[in-house]
Amino acid sequence: MGKYSGFQCLVCEEKFKEGDDIVVCPDCGTPYHRNCWQKHNACVNQNLHAIGGSWQSIQNENRKKQGGKECPNCGFVNLPDTKVCNSCGTQLDIQENNVSQEQNFNNNYNGITVTTPDGKQHFFNAADPCCGMSPDDDMDGERLGDVASFVKTNTLYYIPLFKRFKETNRKLSFNLPCILFPYFYFANRKMWFMTILSSLLWIISSIPNLLLSMLEMLKDKAYIAMFQDYGVDARIFSNLTAFLTSNKSLLEQLQTPCFFLGMALRVALCLFGNYLYFRFVIRSVKRIRQNAPTPKIKKMLLKTEGGTNIWNVLGCCGLYFGAVFLSYCVLLLLFV
Repeated sequence: MGKYSGFQCLVCEEKFKEGDDIVVCPDCGTPYHRNCWQKHNACVNQNLHAIGGSWQSIQNENRKKQGGKECPNCGFVNLPDTKVCNSCGTQLDIQENNVSQEQNFNNNYNGITVTTPDGKQHFFNAADPCCGMSPDDDMDGERLGDVASFVKTNTLYYIPLFKRFKETNRKLSFNLPCILFPYFYFANRKMWFMTILSSLLWIISSIPNLLLSMLEMLKDKAYIAMFQDYGVDARIFSNLTAFLTSNKSLLEQLQTPCFFLGMALRVALCLFGNYLYFRFVIRSVKRIRQNAPTPKIKKMLLKTEGGTNIWNVLGCCGLYFGAVFLSYCVLLLLFV
């Protein structure tokens, strides 16, 4: 059976049959009999053009509601009783059997059972990214399956947590990495705005301690001699030492409140870090869905743009200590 068999031509209103000569609109993908297209020499589905929609996407959604089978290879949604994808020829029944066997194995050996306050027990499969829920469930306007694909790692923790955020409208939870190294957590999850913001706020709260540490370093003659070997004027160090010494009392007074300010920042990020990640995931999935031209590209973007990346953590570490070093250099230049 062809890809468009059973659908209706909008011009003659007859259903497409196997072997029909079919052409599609290059803008929205609406199919026509070739003769019907030549009569108008243009697509008559102007309502779809006005919203920038896709005929195939609409048909896929309609077939999903009817229990259609989505091809894992090309994303085309086939009729429920289809064994072979009408778009790319992938064997759907073999794929379903493999998935079913894998799910049965994982249900027996890889999951946890959680008891909710109402006494009901829910099994969460560690190998199932949707944690036993339907991939088509709504997650704040996006498909749960797409959200799980973007999260990619540790979905057994995040997906039930996201579901609780959505259903209860609560924003508080406990995120241990955020109370220890929030900037590393956000970098690992590719949240660059929060990575930069948390790093800057932590550096600002550490300024009194950094300046007091610098005053102690300036007392080390070997440290000063090292900079003099690179041509730095010794008067810079004497002027800087005099400035820091004269303000030492103020810096010591600021040290304690700035320390507690930094800790308060970490506690806040610990309590709201998971919710910030939830909002980041929903925004990212929405952007990918709106911009991806095909389901296959959307699937690829969800996996590549989401998940975690340990190299981001190492890069953030370098940027953090680089920013501290740059602050010292700027302070030295102010006394040139």
